[in-house]
Amino acid sequence: MERIYQWFKKEDVQLYLTLALLIVVLFFLRHFLSIILLITIFSFLAIKVTTRLRQWLPIGQVLATLIVYVVVIGLIALALSYAAPSLASQFSGIPHLIMRAINDHPVWDKQLDTWVNKALNSSEIMKHGQTAIETGLHGLESVGTAFSHVGVAVFLSLIFTASYGRMKRFGDAFLHSRFKHFFTNVYYLVRKFVLILGTVVDTQLIICTINTILMTIGLFILKMPSLMVLAVIVFILGLVPVAGVLISMIPLTLIAFASGGLWKVVEVIILVIIIHFFESYFLHPRLMASATDLPIFVTFMTLIVSEEIFGVWGLIVGLPIVAFFLDIVGVHPKPNDGPIMQQLRDDN
Repeated sequence: MERIYQWFKKEDVQLYLTLALLIVVLFFLRHFLSIILLITIFSFLAIKVTTRLRQWLPIGQVLATLIVYVVVIGLIALALSYAAPSLASQFSGIPHLIMRAINDHPVWDKQLDTWVNKALNSSEIMKHGQTAIETGLHGLESVGTAFSHVGVAVFLSLIFTASYGRMKRFGDAFLHSRFKHFFTNVYYLVRKFVLILGTVVDTQLIICTINTILMTIGLFILKMPSLMVLAVIVFILGLVPVAGVLISMIPLTLIAFASGGLWKVVEVIILVIIIHFFESYFLHPRLMASATDLPIFVTFMTLIVSEEIFGVWGLIVGLPIVAFFLDIVGVHPKPNDGPIMQQLRDDN
């Protein structure tokens, strides 16, 4: 019995038991995980920006938070008000481009007519069509839920960031309570994961922005139509590490073929390869080294498995989760880690 008691008193055993307990708690809170993750990401980015702002200006945390949120929300609203009409116009022109490309290729036009006639005469296709409509309606409902989650997360992250000093003192009180060893482990694990998650998201935003600018310039040189729509697609899909570039190939090549035929498709593919090469061998190693530096194969497997387990969120949190567990068990893929991983290493 004494051996069992001494085994449970080991620091690493208590740490892993605390981690297991946190996983169980998160399982019961799984319906709120999207809001929790959004609040964590927004708060991390907001605290980072407000900290830098307060280094430049002698202002308080509340005022700095209000300035950051008002500026960001104002810029988003301004961009949407100016870009929405152009986006709607360019989106409406895409079907016309595709139909014109089909009409310019009689073989494709004939094959498309064959597929349409077969679909209209097939009861199974119609049944699948009904299922697709139901799935689409469910997807619209999910979009509405996602917007509400974003709104709640923005509001709560605003409150958290504005009261960050008081929240920090409140959290420190747990570290001096009767269960200080337990809460010390909780703090260690949560802090480690938040640092990794926040750094990955922050870095991916930087990489995504640079890639979008370069891709937009390249598409402009290639005289691609619907440039603003393509830029939005590239940016949104670019938030998915590595795989986002490959997924963006589908709409890019489709519009390229509709506007300029096979040669335009080849030009776009070459452009994407150049941008992806620049990201993989220049941006990613230099910027993402401070968070995680997993091999490409491990990255793809992580994205596939995490998307199956967590849904769309898995594409964002999958890599931080793997990096977190690798760091917990002492597996370091790269000897020369960046400042974030070195900071976590110093905590051990």
